[in-house]
Amino acid sequence: MTATLALYTLGTRLAEPVVPWFLEQRLKSGKERPERIGERFGLTEAARPDGPLLWMHGASVGESRLLLDLFAELHRRRPDVSALVTTQTLTSANGYADFGRAIRQKFVIEISGLSSPRHVQFGAAQSNISPR
Repeated sequence: MTATLALYTLGTRLAEPVVPWFLEQRLKSGKERPERIGERFGLTEAARPDGPLLWMHGASVGESRLLLDLFAELHRRRPDVSALVTTQTLTSANGYADFGRAIRQKFVIEISGLSSPRHVQFGAAQSNISPR
């Protein structure tokens, strides 16, 4: 493990106890939705789509929109491919409603999980969407 990764791991482990409080504050301010809070812990109700799955991550609204446009073009060329799009913001996660029904059925959009070691391990163990 590199020194940078060790420092990051230590910092995220030390921050883990305040995560529930932090998420509660985000809920109170409207930056999170209660029904999506499990996604922050790697929990999802979404089933893994059949066939090849492409994972794309966009941190911001603009990046997420760009990825959805990219997937629309990919879907035109390869209708068998599905996508898991992860994003950091609720606005981004809600931003796909205007896409066509056929494309919406081929991608799952989730709010990205917390990146502390405990949450990553828990989310990976509980996830419905896993590598094949």
